[in-house]
Amino acid sequence: MFSRKLKMRLRFISLFFLLFLCLYLFRLTQTPRYFIAEGKPVKIVGRVTNQPYFNDSYQIIKLGPVLILAQRFPGYFYGDKVEVFGKFQKEVINPFKSQYMSFFPTIRLLKEEESLISKTNFKKFLLKTRGQIEEKIKRLLPEPQSSLLLGVVLGVKTQMPEDFWQHLRKTGTLHLVVASGQNVVMVVGFLMNISVWFLKRRWAILVAVLGIVVYVLMVGAEAPAVRAGLMATMIFIGQLLGREVNPGKFLCLTAMVMLLICPLILFDIGFQLSFAATAGLLWLHPLLLTKLSALGKIPVLGEGLLVTLAAQLAALPILLVNFGQFSWLSPLVNALVLPLIPLLMVFGFIIAGLSFFSSFLAQLLSWFVWPFLSWFVKVVEFFGGLSWTNWEMGEISCWWAVLYYLILLIFLIKAGFKPNERTGNS
Repeated sequence: MFSRKLKMRLRFISLFFLLFLCLYLFRLTQTPRYFIAEGKPVKIVGRVTNQPYFNDSYQIIKLGPVLILAQRFPGYFYGDKVEVFGKFQKEVINPFKSQYMSFFPTIRLLKEEESLISKTNFKKFLLKTRGQIEEKIKRLLPEPQSSLLLGVVLGVKTQMPEDFWQHLRKTGTLHLVVASGQNVVMVVGFLMNISVWFLKRRWAILVAVLGIVVYVLMVGAEAPAVRAGLMATMIFIGQLLGREVNPGKFLCLTAMVMLLICPLILFDIGFQLSFAATAGLLWLHPLLLTKLSALGKIPVLGEGLLVTLAAQLAALPILLVNFGQFSWLSPLVNALVLPLIPLLMVFGFIIAGLSFFSSFLAQLLSWFVWPFLSWFVKVVEFFGGLSWTNWEMGEISCWWAVLYYLILLIFLIKAGFKPNERTGNS
């Protein structure tokens, strides 16, 4: 017979899966909120909802559900109101998500009056600051080291060299240049350690929460950063209320809150990967520490291997369904570069701050960080250049992923899984 505690866990998990099922049925039955005639010239007016992606020859602009590939100049920015005239086509991203795209349409920037204090202007200011940091770091370091540091610190992926991007993708290390839980933890830790010297703990927590909001907006409010920020905020609220901090429950609660606010985020790949990887760290990692203790004892690499393996096992179906390929050497490559991430983040934040006050000091610190960045680059380029490291699986059915997770859940329940109380990497 199941124990009372296990019954409560099963009940909670069942409710969580029921919520996902309801959202899935909702997605199947809803009618689209927008429709654009395909193949015919259409004029639409909208606001740029994300910081555009730039490279040397073009820019990618997002207007809500519409993605536009446009000429590199003139550049458009978050919050700009534009009129777009051109042909649109519907692109299926995955079985649950599609979006409209237009290639090199005519775009006109619309002038408008706007209040000095608004949500749009605040985010514009943060993204402008991020843009200034990008420019300064790119002057301090060569490519691809500068893009790598910007990716680790701010999740910036614009102007990253294409070949380096492909190496990151092939080696399964692309997640390291996305603003996620580890970034949020670093921001929170820094603000808390500084604030407690001057403020009571209650007020220090408030400063940390405000810092989370600012950082999440600055990195573009992408799903992994939002998830980590919301989860950290809930943990702080729990501490203020004197409640027991249970990372697993907070992860599920975070998912529910995000899904209630925006149900369709369930079909966002970033959201799926972020939650799957974090769940792997909370529930699979402690189990792997027990079952594969010999692997964990390998000097330097052991802990990184187990952490990466836990996250990869949890995210594997999502990767296969959406990309149809998997790097079997990914745990090894991650283990070789993962220990560098905290160091790069700390010095990256310091360099970013110093660059506004002293270019000389920022340059000195950049030279210190350069060897570590170069090691990361060389490891990724070496393994990314090997043609036999990737398994091409082709198109995978979503039902295979459902079956995989059911088997994994049964395995965890039989093993008596317990959440990992160390939330530092979540």
